[in-house]
Amino acid sequence: MERAETKFLAALRAIAPSGGVLVALSGGADSVCLLDLFLDAKARGDFPYPVAAAHLNHALRGAESDRDEAFCRAFCERRGVPLVCEKTDVGAFAKRENLGTEEAARKVRYEFLSRALDSLPGIAYIATAHNKEDFCETMLLNLVRGSGLSGLCSIPKQRGEIIRPLLTVSRAEILAHNAQNGLSFVTDSTNADTAYSRNRVRLCVLPELAKISAGYADTMARTAALLARDADYLDGEAQKLYEKCVRDGVLYTKSAQNFHLSMLSRIVKMLYNEHGFSNLAETHIDAICSQIRLGKENFSLSLPESYALCERGKLRFIRTLPQSEEFCLPVTIGETVTLPSGISLTLSEEPTAGAVPLRRDALGGALTVRSRQPGDTITVFGKTHKIKRMITDKKCSGAQKAKLFFLCADGEIVYTNLPATADRAFCRAGGRPCIFITIKETL
Repeated sequence: MERAETKFLAALRAIAPSGGVLVALSGGADSVCLLDLFLDAKARGDFPYPVAAAHLNHALRGAESDRDEAFCRAFCERRGVPLVCEKTDVGAFAKRENLGTEEAARKVRYEFLSRALDSLPGIAYIATAHNKEDFCETMLLNLVRGSGLSGLCSIPKQRGEIIRPLLTVSRAEILAHNAQNGLSFVTDSTNADTAYSRNRVRLCVLPELAKISAGYADTMARTAALLARDADYLDGEAQKLYEKCVRDGVLYTKSAQNFHLSMLSRIVKMLYNEHGFSNLAETHIDAICSQIRLGKENFSLSLPESYALCERGKLRFIRTLPQSEEFCLPVTIGETVTLPSGISLTLSEEPTAGAVPLRRDALGGALTVRSRQPGDTITVFGKTHKIKRMITDKKCSGAQKAKLFFLCADGEIVYTNLPATADRAFCRAGGRPCIFITIKETL
């Protein structure tokens, strides 16, 4: 069995960190081994940067969680390692955010590690103790859940500020290192609970794979490396196209409509990440790409963290859809009214470019412009139409609905920017005396 130290140092040289590391310390065998390897490397001069640790108490296992925290504090105190600790009720967070426990714990943990990194001078990287079996587990889980190339590449040795120097080290090698160096550690009792999908893979699937091929982990790693090589090339080509069709955080869908799906899906995911979101499933990417390839210029799709919002062929991602604000404002001919949506409208006797003509005699009495109300109707071509049905038929996006307004004369709708003009107000320029409505809209 090759020593964990040898593989760790080889991985560290390949990663070549240029600053200190913050080791994510759970107190388990893997993270204790990782911290010890960094400290030994620093003592020998193989790693000339500061080493610190961070421990998050997830408060999921009661006294056992507190035991883990106490262990990490004592371990770091003995070894002279700066430690950042925090306790968070992950169970409450999962319930509040409607997340599974595993997903919630991961989200909270990485947010904590990021804050801890920012609080420590001289520390530039977060080091996690993912090992060879973790790599295989992740690859298999991504495969059965449905994944593209990036998911099948499994866990990268580095992603931004996060480094993983133990990916080539097996769990057996980690335990051997700990035994040889007299390192104690704690064991998470939930690691034996097969209710968790990762535990089922670890405890039930991997042992069966080992019976088929003792070297399955190395074979899977080689496969992932080949896939990563192809993914790297495709990502590079997608980046070139991205720079052509994305400006100011907006994807111009017409220019991307005929891209190969391999490129378009990557561009959509890159845009999603640029807007500060992550974890976009392949099914959601496919749904967005389908709308783009069909030439749809206006659509909105609900996603786990956000909404895909496309207006007039410009796609962006937002956390919440714009909501219609209720309003009712008086309108005076010759003056401009600005609505809460940012739209401005002006009624004037003189026509302007793009202005809509309305019969002057239909605008008698009190003129108001208001938001949509339940039961709204408008009579067009002799037939009364429900506004709700018109919105559905036109497939208005959430943002479009938020910008709707209704011009009323004595309470009756005479014009709406769906657009539609009521029969009583319809006229052609140059016919009956007209009043012209000019609309200016901001995206």
